[in-house]
Amino acid sequence: MPGYRLYCGNIKPDAHTGTYEGSEGVINIWLIDIRKQIPFLAQLEQVLSPAERMRAARFHQQKDAQQFIITRAILRILLSDTLMEKPGEITILSSDNKKPVLAYRSEVQFNVSHAENYAVIAISKQPVGIDIEFIKPGFDYHSVAEYAFSTAESDYLKGSSIPDTDFYRIWTRKEAFLKGLGSGLVNDLKQISCLDAANDISSTIEGVSSDWELKTIDLSPAYIMSIAYERTAILNQIFLFDFSQAAL
Repeated sequence: MPGYRLYCGNIKPDAHTGTYEGSEGVINIWLIDIRKQIPFLAQLEQVLSPAERMRAARFHQQKDAQQFIITRAILRILLSDTLMEKPGEITILSSDNKKPVLAYRSEVQFNVSHAENYAVIAISKQPVGIDIEFIKPGFDYHSVAEYAFSTAESDYLKGSSIPDTDFYRIWTRKEAFLKGLGSGLVNDLKQISCLDAANDISSTIEGVSSDWELKTIDLSPAYIMSIAYERTAILNQIFLFDFSQAAL
């Protein structure tokens, strides 16, 4: 089996205020402020399938239900522009590992993540994973790092001047990579090394058939996001849209 690598680093995305760019090698990310979409909740709910409305009704917390309705509806709206189908007619299934996928349209890939007041949606023509996290002040990350981080990653945190932020930087990378693979969690997250480098990917991780890129974006002092995608010969560009401002 060939050895593959995970290329990790930090970037500033290309600001993009135009329409969706659907060419090869482009990854489009939509940033959604959940609070700004609440006034349109009733309209957005109408975009959902009957099964999705039932799922929303099962949430115990109103905030969680609103987050699901808004994120799933906007995903449908964005995909409708890409697929040239009506939002309500798009069929979204769950893979064996519960990753949402399109039915019969493998040429378009997407991934979704949310944290606190924001959600992000990535759409591409190649496998992609995304994770956003809210940087909780004073969060005791040590127990998580103990089981999920390699010795090198833990040592890096000990020497960091911003260990809280760097914890989430590494964590979002691991999450985004696993979501991009779509193969579910691995038994030992320490096998995935996500420091700024070209890291060897363990042969025990399923679903890897090429090198991967893993890029992190500091959205604000409170939010951090990482994007994972297969490394190809095509020049990859990452565009970040604000859903409240971008034209659909």
